[in-house]
Amino acid sequence: MSRRSIGQRVVREMMGPDGEKRLVGGAESGTFGADIAGFAIDQGFGEIWTRPGLDRKARSLVTLAVMVALKQPNEFAIHMRVGLRNGLTLAEIEETLVQALPYVGFPAISTALAAATKVIEEDKLDEHSDYTGHRGLL
Repeated sequence: MSRRSIGQRVVREMMGPDGEKRLVGGAESGTFGADIAGFAIDQGFGEIWTRPGLDRKARSLVTLAVMVALKQPNEFAIHMRVGLRNGLTLAEIEETLVQALPYVGFPAISTALAAATKVIEEDKLDEHSDYTGHRGLL
């Protein structure tokens, strides 16, 4: 099985058929950035996400922490959804933010909280009917 087909399978499993369609479509488009999408599929998902040593849940925690540290809210939101598909709970994602706090600071956590809140609201993930958005910072 080729790296591309393995990568596509992993993308489909972690991002669903729509995520696979977007990423593979970008890789096959021949347009600006197509090669980068191809590298993401082949190397990121076809090689790195399939390595032994860490399961997908652990890899998701690492990825979320990196996205927090880099202040990448779009990627944090994407990988929060991936993490949930990989078995993470909202409580584990929140605890990841707590763990990262002394290392990355409040501004980075605030950026991640805003992205997480948007995912929670869009995907209707909060169990509490009175949830109105994140309440921890600004």
